[in-house]
Amino acid sequence: MSVFPLRLATAIGSVLIGAIHLRLYFDSYRDIDDVGRSFILNAVAAGVAAVIVLLWPSRLAFFAPLVVANATLVAFGLSRTDQGIFNFSERGWNPSPDAVLAVVVEIVTAVLAVAGLVLAGARRAESAAPPGALGSP
Repeated sequence: MSVFPLRLATAIGSVLIGAIHLRLYFDSYRDIDDVGRSFILNAVAAGVAAVIVLLWPSRLAFFAPLVVANATLVAFGLSRTDQGIFNFSERGWNPSPDAVLAVVVEIVTAVLAVAGLVLAGARRAESAAPPGALGSP
């Protein structure tokens, strides 16, 4: 199986993460000092991660969207605590439906990135095996 479909799907997921946060920034979060800036930073990082996973042929490229997705999930979780993040907290799944959509896209993107890492690693190990070794072509 080719790794490219996973690269493309992971890049699309990363772009969606950024797009959701950019829309939320313009809808209401731009007026919240550090939180607004973090939403812009998230959108930029997600876009850069998408480009990296598409253009850098190394399996390590999958780490870029994986880090963005996981960092965004952590920030979401922190924003739901009493202390919040950047002195900002929310409750439940607000804003709705954006919070649910963002979490789902972040989880799916992280899973795709992990699958890409595993598949690219397996293909790399397969191509590095000496001829006649178990699993070599």
